[in-house]
Amino acid sequence: MGNCFSCLRSKSNTRPVAHSSDNENLDNVPDKRVDGLDSNDLNPPVMAMSNGGNNAPAIGSVGSDNCGSLRSSFTCNRLTSTLNKTNIKLNNFATKNFQTRVQKLFDVYKDAVEDLILIDGIEKLCSDLQMSPEEFRILILAWKCDAHQMCRFTRAEFLNGCHALQADSVSLMKTKLSDVANDLNYNTEEFKSLYRFTFKFGLDNAVGQRILPVDTAIILWKLIFNIREPEILQRWLNFLESQDNIRGIPKDTWNMFLNFAESVSNGDLSNYDDTEAWPSVFDDFVEYENDQANQNISEKGIGKKHGNVL
Repeated sequence: MGNCFSCLRSKSNTRPVAHSSDNENLDNVPDKRVDGLDSNDLNPPVMAMSNGGNNAPAIGSVGSDNCGSLRSSFTCNRLTSTLNKTNIKLNNFATKNFQTRVQKLFDVYKDAVEDLILIDGIEKLCSDLQMSPEEFRILILAWKCDAHQMCRFTRAEFLNGCHALQADSVSLMKTKLSDVANDLNYNTEEFKSLYRFTFKFGLDNAVGQRILPVDTAIILWKLIFNIREPEILQRWLNFLESQDNIRGIPKDTWNMFLNFAESVSNGDLSNYDDTEAWPSVFDDFVEYENDQANQNISEKGIGKKHGNVL
């Protein structure tokens, strides 16, 4: 990469209060007692509501009328609706404040001419984060920003990254990046997402590059495997450096290397199955490693033979 690189619901406990006029009317009602009534006949009246051809469930009365439950429900619903609207307004306000702070943070590091954070701005950001531009956590920042090119962040990319990290300050960004780095040690799917992103990130989109140059691929492999380093990694990189005929790493080879490394997780290439649909460069690598192993065996045999003669 070079030198760049936070529902309130409330239930009403109030009960309907009878007005004085209602009480006076109730006092004037004659006390009529009817003998022979069944106990069920003395139950409070029930109001049924009809909606066209369908009858709604009956609603029992509360107190002296049938409206108490309706009133409580209506009051509760209105209160809940009001509180929900208030929460939405507060969330919108907090979101606007967050975006404003992130915009100002971007302006601290952006180029004087272009509305971009370029090499100088990235170096200053890394310095404030107390990180190296070639550090793994800066790669995580680029991943969270979904940056499309090394050594630069657009305003939209930077806003996207800060939102993903939920960070609107340098100190909070530093903490969040460290947290994500730790999580990647255990979250395999997230690590795979970062791994796939790294290939795209390494391409020079300005010239329409679709294959990573070998030297760039080696640097990025070392960077991405700052954690979870495969046993086979260093031997694979040594092989690439020794092969002048390999000029680039296509996307298929990059993505499949993760599967390849998992298939020989202990570094034992005898587990490699060349009948599977691996990219041919993996076949060449295994053949190269076998040749190296045979050569070492031969050299040891010659050494022993000479030792016996002596």
